[in-house]
Formats: sequence, structure tokens, C-alpha cells
Amino acid sequence: MKKSLKRMMVVSFALVLSVSAVYAGGKSQGAQSGTSASGLTEVTFVRSSDDTMEINIFSKIPETFEENRWSKLYAEKLDYAVKYLWITKGAEQYTQKFNAAIATGELPDIVEVNKIQLKQLVDADLIIDIKPYFDEYASDLLKNMIAQAGDRAVQAATINGVQYGVPLVDCDLETAAMLWIRQDWLEKTGKTAPATLDELESMIVEFNRIAGSGAIGLNVQNDLWNGIFGLGGLFQAYGAYPLFWVKTGSQLGYGSVQPQMKDALAKAAQWYKSGIIDREFLVRDGTKASEGSVAGKNGVFYGRHANSLWPLQDNVNNDPNADWLPYPVPAVQRGGGVQLGLSMLTSNWYAVSKNCKHPEALIKMLNLYVDKVFDEKNQEYSYYANPGNGLEGVWRLSPVHMNSANKNQVSATNIAQPLVAHSPGSLWGEQLTMYEYSQKAVDGERGLWGWNRVFGANGSQQLLMKYQQAGNFVYDEFFGPPTPTMTDRKTTLDAMLSEAFVKIITGEANISSFDTVVAQWEASGGAAMTREINAWYASSK
Repeated sequence: MKKSLKRMMVVSFALVLSVSAVYAGGKSQGAQSGTSASGLTEVTFVRSSDDTMEINIFSKIPETFEENRWSKLYAEKLDYAVKYLWITKGAEQYTQKFNAAIATGELPDIVEVNKIQLKQLVDADLIIDIKPYFDEYASDLLKNMIAQAGDRAVQAATINGVQYGVPLVDCDLETAAMLWIRQDWLEKTGKTAPATLDELESMIVEFNRIAGSGAIGLNVQNDLWNGIFGLGGLFQAYGAYPLFWVKTGSQLGYGSVQPQMKDALAKAAQWYKSGIIDREFLVRDGTKASEGSVAGKNGVFYGRHANSLWPLQDNVNNDPNADWLPYPVPAVQRGGGVQLGLSMLTSNWYAVSKNCKHPEALIKMLNLYVDKVFDEKNQEYSYYANPGNGLEGVWRLSPVHMNSANKNQVSATNIAQPLVAHSPGSLWGEQLTMYEYSQKAVDGERGLWGWNRVFGANGSQQLLMKYQQAGNFVYDEFFGPPTPTMTDRKTTLDAMLSEAFVKIITGEANISSFDTVVAQWEASGGAAMTREINAWYASSK
């Protein structure tokens, strides 16, 4: 994903909740895990840094990772001294040092991990059951925020009946596909947005005429199932869900090898042959594919809710006439509908070392974090999360943080009427910021157009909420730790399928080769992986 989008996505979208946070202050009972020179209880962490923190935060305020508004708050309210065992520059170095820490067993008190790392820590017997501490110490606000993400985020960190992690929750709804269409071109054609694939094909033909020489058609990148410039939306119209584990009767099957894939592959091959899909997609990653949309050589692609921020904001900046709107994924035929695929977006969890003498520190710090950033009564978002005026992302100075699964939908809902009234009313925190961005965009400030296309009228969040009301989803049903065959073979197996699918789409292979590669997949480990997935599925019910 392009760096500009990454910078924008570090903004913490706050959810306004009327529940007041109750955090457990004071010193914990039991042995000390370490005492600082000031007499505070040390709580240790590790982390990585990046250029956005240097540019957006450290270059603008006299604060550091260990001496900042958050570390001061944790010291004053909880008597905790934040200490980092090490800080790396970049994810690669972090992974190397983290793997070394697992090997030596020298973990910090609290660590943020992905699903694979969590399983490694459990296998090495390095972390504890966090549930008793969460149940005892978590505030109502924290519990409500995590509950909004659904049971899966907790179940994913539960191994052999033990909950080893507290999820850093995210919004599964925002994994839903949508069709971004260049609205000014659509209006030139005199047609409405396509409801079927045939109508989409007809629209793309006309868009190619508008784009002229170098027209791209449907913008597609070489990662076919990526949410941005991928073909997931097309395949879902046929009831095919590549990379998902979907229900097939009473068990789970791998979506990439289900029979519905054949019709979808045949359609993609037809579009490639006729030029609806650009012939150069194989040599374009997401960043390269974005250049066509920015340059005005493309007017439609399957994407996600934040694509107005990147890459479409760059197109709008370059072209005063450009405008885009998100639309529902077209169906195979009118009235057919599309069951959209949703996957679990939560990808990180907080875990506590077995050597930590104060496991409750994690929960108390999370309580305090959500109290300052999300509590409506305190309204301290602007100081502890995003002060504005060029200073953004100070929430990242905290060694722990928390998200809210429906915060963006709530923001879009709550700013809708104020935008009509041209008055923010009682909005505060991030909702006030999103109102101000959207209102300025409506008033003609093109540099904020992308924010309004997320949160404003007819924006992507409004579309997601329409999806949610319809409830017509297919979920990726596997969210557990990697199975043995997945660890050993999944990358190779997926590459086998991907190579075969590309050959079908580009005409190098006949559609009948789908059955052949599925049989090869099963014999090479796919059948064993499916058995393991279903054993997990049975145990998780």
C-alpha cells in the first residue's frame, strides 16, 4: 500500500461512547516486576519506529518514546514507569529481534503480536492466560469496545481453551468490496451505475473511449485477491471466495478450489481477451496500478472503503473535473444479489509474559487509554490522540492502544445531520474533525475531498452500513492459529493455484485445467490442510 495511505491510516478514528470508563488506579498487590529510580513500578515493552513518527510527532514536539504525555499519565494515574527493552527502526529489524527474544525467552512484560507470533509464544510457554485479569480489571468501556468486534477476535487468541491475548480490535465490515466509479465519466455516458456484470462491461467500454490512448479498463493488479485493484468483487458475484475457508455443508472448504471458481475464472478470461481487463496487469503491483487511476486512464476498480484517500485523492488533486463515488458490487444478473465476503480484520493482540509480576498492568493501561481517547465525558481526544494543526498520531506514543470496531460507521452517522445543517452542534473529538474535513470538502476544498467520500453523503461508510443492514455476507470461517500443514505448505499451495488461475485468465490454459490443479492441490497437502482446518472448526464450536 502506498506510503501516503499508510500515513493517513495511522489516524485513530475515535468512537463516541456515552459510557464513562472506570479504570483501576493505584498500585497492584504482589511482588514488583522492577522499580524505577522514582519508586514507580516498571512495565517493560518493545516496539518499532518509522518515518511517520519522526515527521509527524518527534520533529514537532519535545517528547520521546519514554518521556511523553502518555508515559507521564501512566506514572501519575497508575504508578507505572514505561520502559522499552529495545526500539527498532522498521518492521524487518523488529521481527528479527522479536524472534531472537522468543528463542531466548527474554520477553518484555507486555508485547503486541500477530496470530503466528502468539502461537509461537504459546508453544514456547512464555505467556499467561489473560482472561482472569481482563474479567477482574477491565472497565465497562473497554469491555464494550472489544465486544463490538464479535467473539472471533477473542477466539482467535484462545488456544486449547485458554485466552492468551487481548485483541486490538478492528472493523470486519471494512473488508467488504465495493466498486469505485469515476462519477464525472459516468455522467458523460448518461447512464446509471452498473447493477450487473454485463452493464459494468458496457460501462468500461465507454470509459475506455473517454480515457483515450493508454486506457486501462478495469484496473487490476497482479495480486488478484487484494482488496485494492483485485478481482475479489468479481469472483464474489459468482459465489466464489478465494483464500477464504467457507462453509460447505457441515464442514469448511477452501474457497479457492470450490466449483464456483470456474465460472468466475471464465468471466475474467473473457474480460482479459476483450480488453476489459488491461493486458498489463501481471506486471503491476498495487502502487503501479494506482498510477493509471491517478493519471486519468482508468475510471473503475474493485476496492475498499478508504480508496478515496488513496489513490483517488491524487487524481482529484490533478484533475479539477474528477470525481468518484463508491457503488455496490454488481451481480451476475439483475435481482441476483451478491453475498459479499468478510474476513476478520483484527490482526494483533496484546500478550503478557509469564515473568511479568503485574499482569493486570496491561488491562489498567488499556482502561486509561480508552478513558482518555474515547470517553465522551472527558473529551480529551484532542490532547491524547490527535491534537490537529499538523500534529497527528500522538496516540502512538502510548505503548498500548485500542481501537473500536464500529467507530467509522458511528462517525459517518453522527456527522450526517450536522453536514446538512452546516453546523457541528455538539460533535467532539474525531467526529468533529471528520465533520470539519467533510464540510470543507463540500465547500470546495479539493484537498479534503477524500475524507468526505469516506464519511459524507453517499460515501463509503454509508455504503458499508447499507451492506450491514442487508446482512448478505459470507465470512472467512477460519480465524485460528496456523495448522501444521498451513505452516509448512500453504504458501506453496497458494502459489500453485495462483499460477494456474493466471494462465486461465490470460488464455494460456483452458478452463478445464481448473479441475486438474485442484486435484494437484489436494494431493500436495490441500486435503491434509482441510482435515486440520475442520478439526479446529469442530473444536471451536
